[in-house]
Amino acid sequence: MMAKHAGPPHPMEGALNNLRRVQLLTGVPLLAFGAIEVLQADHAAIVRAVNNWHALARELDGGPKRLIANINDQLRAAWKAEDERAVEEVLASFQEKTESLRGVFNDVAGCLDEVGSAYRNFIWTVTAFSAALVTAALAAAALTFTPAGPQARVYLRLLAAAADKSLLAWAGVMTSYLGAVSYTLFNLWRRDLYLDNFAPTGSSAVDFKQVRIDVGRYPTFDEFPNDQEMLKGTSGFNWIAPKQDKPTKYGQ
Repeated sequence: MMAKHAGPPHPMEGALNNLRRVQLLTGVPLLAFGAIEVLQADHAAIVRAVNNWHALARELDGGPKRLIANINDQLRAAWKAEDERAVEEVLASFQEKTESLRGVFNDVAGCLDEVGSAYRNFIWTVTAFSAALVTAALAAAALTFTPAGPQARVYLRLLAAAADKSLLAWAGVMTSYLGAVSYTLFNLWRRDLYLDNFAPTGSSAVDFKQVRIDVGRYPTFDEFPNDQEMLKGTSGFNWIAPKQDKPTKYGQ
């Protein structure tokens, strides 16, 4: 039979063990024990999530910018008319939306980082409080074997009641905070990550695998033998050729 390898103990486990001891010493069940137990979270997973979201944001920082810059360079080198302005506007819009998405990724990482920080503070507070609580409970329990036993037992009950109120209050604050962060993250996803204003969905979606571009209707895509020749089907169109360093023709 293979032995089961247990992972490292959860940071909250020490506090929960202290609260179990307090329940045994006082003989009073702590209602806050269940609330604290539910608030256990994988802090290492939160840190990994923060790093992953920041990594996604970094991927959107350099790659798309270089790609858009390369496309623009190729357009300037090969385009034959001012139609490239429309493409440049589309590329600029794409870069703007990409920057917006990168900002969302950073915002999500920031929210998760704040959650991790708040959770660390919560663990430290509950652990320190439970350690002080179990120390006081042990001292009072020892007094129950002395003539001051009745007073010590009353003190233990009062100690358990006061501790329960404090722990429930802290658990309530932490729960409310997590709820507020969840609402913020939901709004970030709903507002930006759906990208309804960026890519049509449903019946309006474009199947780019079936798209065909008909350049026959656009004469500026047609090859022409003479850069001064009027393009067919374009009344009043004056072609302006790119500037070239050529010698002036004889007689001009």
